[in-house]
Amino acid sequence: MAEPGNDRLIFEMGLYKAAFPRDLLYSEIHFWFQPRENSTRVGLSSYAMRLLGDLFRLEWKVYVGESVQPEQCLGEVESTKASAEVYTPMSGKIIDINSAAVDDPSQVSLDPYEHWLLEFEGRPEKFLSSQQYMEFLAADWEVTIKLLKGQA
Repeated sequence: MAEPGNDRLIFEMGLYKAAFPRDLLYSEIHFWFQPRENSTRVGLSSYAMRLLGDLFRLEWKVYVGESVQPEQCLGEVESTKASAEVYTPMSGKIIDINSAAVDDPSQVSLDPYEHWLLEFEGRPEKFLSSQQYMEFLAADWEVTIKLLKGQA
């Protein structure tokens, strides 16, 4: 569903909503991609933030200049609801890490689309449009609810 007067799609998550800017691309592991001239900035989607809660620790195990592969562990996040490893949403060379997000991860929780995490050289190999991402979430929503309630 599109939010009136806004360029974001809205996914209803029970009492909560997750918004997805239409001009970004998304991954099935809940990252957003912002293609730039020769690089791609990456951050966590509002859906991921709703599931995690407020971030208070973000620790990377990778460095600027390092090349990463699909499914490689990049680091860890810790929030009010969970502690989780973060895996790469795309392969390639990391050309920048947003130190402001590391210093104050709570800012990412407040507006995940204003606070990117990593910047990669190149473009993602696999991605979804905002509409495709919404459809992907809707298809798995019942399973997610069971996981959240500890029923799966």
